[in-house]
Amino acid sequence: MVHLPPRTSFSQWVVYLFLFFVLIFVSISYAGSSGSEGINASVSNRDLVYTPSDGEEFVYRASWNGIPIASAKIHAAPILIAGEKFYKVKIHAKSWKYVDPFWKMRDYIESVFEAETYRPRHFVFRQRENRRKVDTTANFDLETNKWVVERRKRNKVRRYEFVSRDTFDPILAGYVARSLDFKVGESFKIKVFGGKYRYLITFNVVGREQIQTRIGVFDAYKIVPKVINLSRSGYAKRVRHVTVWISADEKRRVLKIVSKVFIGSVSIEMVDVKS
Repeated sequence: MVHLPPRTSFSQWVVYLFLFFVLIFVSISYAGSSGSEGINASVSNRDLVYTPSDGEEFVYRASWNGIPIASAKIHAAPILIAGEKFYKVKIHAKSWKYVDPFWKMRDYIESVFEAETYRPRHFVFRQRENRRKVDTTANFDLETNKWVVERRKRNKVRRYEFVSRDTFDPILAGYVARSLDFKVGESFKIKVFGGKYRYLITFNVVGREQIQTRIGVFDAYKIVPKVINLSRSGYAKRVRHVTVWISADEKRRVLKIVSKVFIGSVSIEMVDVKS
C-alpha cells in the first residue's frame, strides 16, 4: 500500500515555484522595455534575457521518495483580447491512477497577462484533491492596480480585494523569475499571491552546475527560494527546503524542483517539452 504524505499538493509545488513556473513561463520582450512598469520593484531594473516563443508545452512528473505520483502538462500560447496581445498559460495537474484510491488530484491553473508589459489580467485555480474542492478566480484592474478575488469552497464564498501594482499570480511570477539574468551569489524578490495568502519569495542563486534529467544533461542555475507569508507571521509552511534548477541558456527552462515534505521529499522533473 502506498501511503502519501498528508496535504501534499503537486500543483501547489508547481505553482509556487515555477515559482517559478518559480516555476515555467513568460517575460518582457527585451531589456529596457517600457513594460517594466508592471514588474516588481526589486526586479524591474534588471536585464531580462528570456523571450517566450509563440507556443510552449511542458510535461512534468512528480515523485515522492522515488515513487511517481502525479504529472502536469503546461501549455502556453499568445492570444488576442480586444486586439491586444496577451499570453495565456494553462496547467493541468493530476495524480496517477494507481495513486487515486489514496490521493486523487485533478487541478487546473490558468493565468492571462499582457505579452509585452507582463501586467496581470486574470488568474484561475481550480483545486480538486480528494474531497477538497476550491475554486479561486482573480482579476486585476489595470487602472486601479487592484486585485479582486473570489474564493469558493463548497458552499462558502469569500470575496476580497487588495491594491498592489507589484504582486503577481504564481504563474506570472514564474515567468518573471525565469526571465532574469541570473548571477551566482545574487538574490531577487517577487511578491506572489495564490488565492488565499500573499507571499514574498526571495530567490537565492547559490550556484551553477551540470544536472542530469530525463531529457538530457543541462548546465543549470541552482536556486534556493525562501518564502515569507505576508498575510501571516512566519515563513510559509508548505514550502520547505526547496531547490530549483533552471537551465542556463536562452530557454530558461525549469528542469527540476526538489522539496522536503512531511515524510521524505517530493521531486518534480521535466520529462518532455515542445515549442
